[in-house]
Amino acid sequence: MRTPFRTLAAIGATSALLIGLAACSTTASSNAGDAAEEPVRFGIALPDTGNSAQYGEYFRQGFDLALEQINADGGVQGRDVELVFEDTQADPAQAPQVAQKFIDDQSILAVIGDFGTPATSAASQLYQDAGLVQFAFSASGGAVTDPGDFVFATWVSQEFEAPRLAEFASQTGESAAVFYHDTDWGQETFGYFQGGAEEAGLAEVYSTAYDPAATDFRPLLLSARDANPEVIVLISYAADGALIANQARELGIETPIVGISSIYNQQFIELAGDAAEGVETLSYFTPESEDPAVQQFISDFTTKHDVDAPNDYAIRAYDALHIVAQAANDAADLTRQGVRDSLDSGATFASVLYGDFQFDPETRRVVDAEQTPLVIRDAAFTIK
Repeated sequence: MRTPFRTLAAIGATSALLIGLAACSTTASSNAGDAAEEPVRFGIALPDTGNSAQYGEYFRQGFDLALEQINADGGVQGRDVELVFEDTQADPAQAPQVAQKFIDDQSILAVIGDFGTPATSAASQLYQDAGLVQFAFSASGGAVTDPGDFVFATWVSQEFEAPRLAEFASQTGESAAVFYHDTDWGQETFGYFQGGAEEAGLAEVYSTAYDPAATDFRPLLLSARDANPEVIVLISYAADGALIANQARELGIETPIVGISSIYNQQFIELAGDAAEGVETLSYFTPESEDPAVQQFISDFTTKHDVDAPNDYAIRAYDALHIVAQAANDAADLTRQGVRDSLDSGATFASVLYGDFQFDPETRRVVDAEQTPLVIRDAAFTIK
């Protein structure tokens, strides 16, 4: 049974923070008291502005609920948690500058973020060299944690997810047209997808990389149509994937569409409109889950934010903050090194997406997890 999320940060005791600080002098006692009252601070790297700002909004929804719950349950080692937000625009050129800000601020015990593999990876080596945890909850690139032992990730690597997508698509058709981001993430994912497609017997009759910021995919779609695929596969984010689906239907292309898990987002349905109907994907989360802990989370989230269902990216942010807070709460020393060691201790962490899990000791990430096949029906993701 999963651990209730509201109790994740309520295990530690404030006395642990004061070990070694006791002294005979009144000054030392006063300093210890001051330290105990200071908040535990985590940095948040996210896109508040720019083309990916919508994802930053989703992240904030998840962080807001998690922060409220953690502090209501006693915070971390008896101290309130405080979040420090910095806007990267999910831009690989800006992410290192934000990383340096966090590194220079010695009060920051860990950094959670960024959005996407490119921006996340652009800052990873800086965090590693500085000995500051980078908790990458929204980056699925296979090499995300390669820079070293201060980098952790909770999105399952595309090494596992992309072949599974290929097998899933092969259940819909024997030949595929594949659209994938013309980015390091997209190209890497497509490479893993090709390996899975070969194993699943899925013929690749057309494939194209595309600029995720583009707005007209009609020429590519017409070329895909001419290849006569039985299924269209989207290695996309929600916004660009929705635009491809919409334009395909506008062109009269009725080929079934299957998308990677990153399209599991209400934004996809809103932007694709009627074209979203029948699109299939795989997800680690479904509102139809019978798990009481998941249903409690959904109730808490929808009540706080007045939405019908939580967004996948909000869930990932919520999980990330709870996990880092749990690690800090259990840390022998409430320091940057202590948080890292606690994350890497082999402990079991609770999450909405994966239930109870442990980080792989070699990669420091969630290496695999069960996904649920979903299909969009009546403007909602439902179990297929």
